[in-house]
Order: sequence, then structure tokens, then C-alpha cells
Amino acid sequence: MTTAALQKDISGKPSAMPPRLGEDEHKAPVVLIIGGGYSGAALAIRLLERRKRLLRVVIAEPRRSLGHGQAYSSTDTAQLMNGPAGNFSIHPENLGHLADWVERNAARNNIDPPHDGAHGLFIPRGVFGQYVEEVLKQSIGTAGDTVVLEHWQTQVIRLNRQGGGGLVAEFADGRRLHADLVVLATGVFPIGPDPALVSLASDPRLATPWNAETLDHLSKAREILIVGASLSMVDTVASLEARGFAGRYRIISRRGHLIEPVRPSSEAMQIIDPDMMPRTTRELLALVIRARRTLMAEGRDWQVIPFSLRPFILPLWQSATITERLRFTRHLRSLWDVSAHRAAPPSYAAVERAIRAGRFKAQAARLVSASPGDPQIEVVLRPRGKADCITISVDGIVDARGHQEHDWGRIRSPLVEHLLKSRLVTRHDTGFGIDATLNGHVLDHAGIAHGDFFAIGHPLRGVAWESSSLTELRGQAQALAQVLAEKLDAVLPDASSSRSING
Repeated sequence: MTTAALQKDISGKPSAMPPRLGEDEHKAPVVLIIGGGYSGAALAIRLLERRKRLLRVVIAEPRRSLGHGQAYSSTDTAQLMNGPAGNFSIHPENLGHLADWVERNAARNNIDPPHDGAHGLFIPRGVFGQYVEEVLKQSIGTAGDTVVLEHWQTQVIRLNRQGGGGLVAEFADGRRLHADLVVLATGVFPIGPDPALVSLASDPRLATPWNAETLDHLSKAREILIVGASLSMVDTVASLEARGFAGRYRIISRRGHLIEPVRPSSEAMQIIDPDMMPRTTRELLALVIRARRTLMAEGRDWQVIPFSLRPFILPLWQSATITERLRFTRHLRSLWDVSAHRAAPPSYAAVERAIRAGRFKAQAARLVSASPGDPQIEVVLRPRGKADCITISVDGIVDARGHQEHDWGRIRSPLVEHLLKSRLVTRHDTGFGIDATLNGHVLDHAGIAHGDFFAIGHPLRGVAWESSSLTELRGQAQALAQVLAEKLDAVLPDASSSRSING
């Protein structure tokens, strides 16, 4: 598909390539956003709102639609956002924006909002992706005639520093682009295959929560093993139950932490004294244990705890030493993930029904091996704390460990591997993302900010814990757009006049 067609596809307006700029094409400063999921789309929206002068924004995203990414591309209506619509407006100044949009578009999305509105409604993730895409289209439509956005439906495979300054991106389809500013908005990368499941790589009895065809195949099974006990497990059960699955679920996870549904929380409690912040993971854990005991004595829900801790997450992470950050990720990360990121109640209702029917069993165990047999798969498990393994037989396996590989040293991507090899980026010491400043300036191998290279969202997980959550991403997009706008104001219009753009 041509760039002109892509521009028409996203904006709804036919145009030449690049549209509207005309003879000013080579004078326009170029911002390249690598990744067109929520992070890239939210940043583009904020940037288009601020920039009224000459500007060309190119978003590199292989998917046909912008704003969906991996997380919000699901067409399975049983897979819901893990928070109500009132939490996820893309406009920080209008927190009811998403809820209002859901109400206006309820009919076409087969949604029946409650009488008091959609603020507390848990919507399908694919519907949220539609919302982000449409808000981006509106931003493009209202942008000035000298500001354009192009969707290049391809991947960036290399990014190099040009001798005369600036960065040159090379794309999988052979194109090259000289950019004044580049932003890594790569979102999530798929987690690597479990070595224990290699023998089932091409077996239709091995599924993921997001593959409708394989879930269809497993819907008639008698017993299924689900590897993972967090949000992806809930997606799996909700999707299979919607398909009429009547068999048994066996759930395993390394630590045995089973996710719970979101419940309304009472007012926050003071767990941390801002003037006496805990300095170690052990001190933080002691405060949380004390708070939980207090809540139990008062008959209150423990879910008050993550709500009360949220304002302190960033300062706690920023003040922690690398040793303490590693201690947290090693010992408490899985507990934090299932506590802070709970499931949508309508989806979790499917889990509760299976539990009540005696069809759901969860345990702490590690998957040792899985051997294809006829008619069942033979699975070897090692229960947590046990030396001996057990063997079970199941009709299918769902790998529900999630789709988020945070460690850039493990990600199999041409761009990631090239950036690390060329030393344009450095893997973060925690193993989560890359080295950068808190405001998104990417640091090189010497710890120096590039000045024209930035990141948002998942690549910053090691810099700012929880930077992949939607509310944090919304704030990052707003702050980074301001930084980019200031950088663009410093770019002279004729500074780009001699560049070569192979579109």
C-alpha cells in the first residue's frame, strides 16, 4: 500500500505523498515515531495538538491500524480492559472522554451502558483500540495544513547516526528516512517460547489467549493446562467459557499468586510517610504487611493497598539503589503484578463460575516438559517446594505467561539487536528496557543523552516502574510532546532542505 493510500486510510482525506506540505516537504522537520500502538498514538495526538508550524510526523507500524498495538488488537469481546472506562480517557483534562465516546458508539460495538453512564464500565480491549484510533484521526483532521502525519506500514530495522547530524532509519521495505527527532514507542515484545513447550510448536493443541483459531480448537477439550495465573489466564478462561467450554482447567504458575478481580476500594490509607520513605525492599514489605493486618482487623479490603501506594511508586523506584530494584524484581514483582493489575469483574466471573463448579484448580508449579501423545499431551510438573515431579495428561495447553518481554537482552528484533550492537542504546541494569532519563531522553553507552532520540512507555520500565500502565503512559505522552515541541521550535525550517528522503 502506498503512503498516499495510508494517509487517506487514517485521515479519511485523499492526498499526495506527503499530503499538504507541497514544496515545503523538504523543509519540514521530521519526527519518526517507532511503534503505532497506544504509546505512539497518544504521543502523536499530544504533538499534533501543540505543533501548528511546519511538521511531518511518520509513524512506523506494521499493523494496518494505529492505536491498537498488541494489547488492543483483540477482537474477542470477552477480553476486557482491567479498569473501568472512567480511568482511561486519552485526554487528561477530560477524564470522561472515553466514557462519553463509549456511550455515543454503544450500538455499533454491541455495548449496553448502564443507566448512570459508561464511567464504570469495563469495555473490550479491541473497543478501546478503536477509541484511540478515532481520537488520532480527529487530531489529524484538526491539525493545521502545514502539519501532516503518515503511517508507514512497515518496521524499522536499523537506526544510524548520520555523520552530519541526525538519525537515519532503514525500513524492512527498503525505504530510508532522515529524521530530526526519533521516539521509541515500541510497546511490548512477545515473550520467548517456553523451552518445555518446544515439542508442541506446531501442534494445534498448544494455544495462546489471543489466537481465536486455537481457542476454537480447544473449546471441545475435556482438560486444559494454563501456564500462568494472571490477566492472560483470565482472558483465556473468559474466552473459552464464551465458546461453551465445559471441561476442567488446571492452572500453574511459578509462585502460585492467583489474580483477583477489581473491587471498589474505600479511601486510601497512609502506608508510607512521605518524610520517612522506606529505603529497602524489606522495609517496604514490612509496611505493607502492617497495613494489611490493620485492614483485616478493620474488616476492609486489601485492595486499598495498591491504590494507596500508587502516588509513591515513582519516588520509591527513583530513590532505590540498583541492588534494591533487583531485589524487588526478583522477589516481589510477581506479587505486585497480580495485586496492582487485577482483572475485570465480568471476565473474572467466568473464573468464579468454573471454581464453583469444581472445574478450576490452581497450584504453584513449574512446567518441566510437555510431550505430544495420542490422544493427550503428557505433561511433567514440579510443584513448588517439592523435589519430585508429577505427570499429568491434558487435552491442550494455553501459554498464558503474557506477551511482555521487558529484557532488551532477550528480545529477538532486528531493531533492538542493532541498537544494542551499535551502542545507541544500553540495556537497563534491572533488565527492564533501556537507560534513559525520567523525561524520556535515551542515553548512549557512555550515559550521555542523545538530544534527538527519545523513548516512551515499555522501554522506560527500568527507569520508571509502572511506565507501561495507561495512566502513566498518558502522562508520559503529554510531557514528552512538550519536550519534542520545544526541540522542534529550535529546528530552523531550512535546516532540513538538503536531506534525502526515499519514500
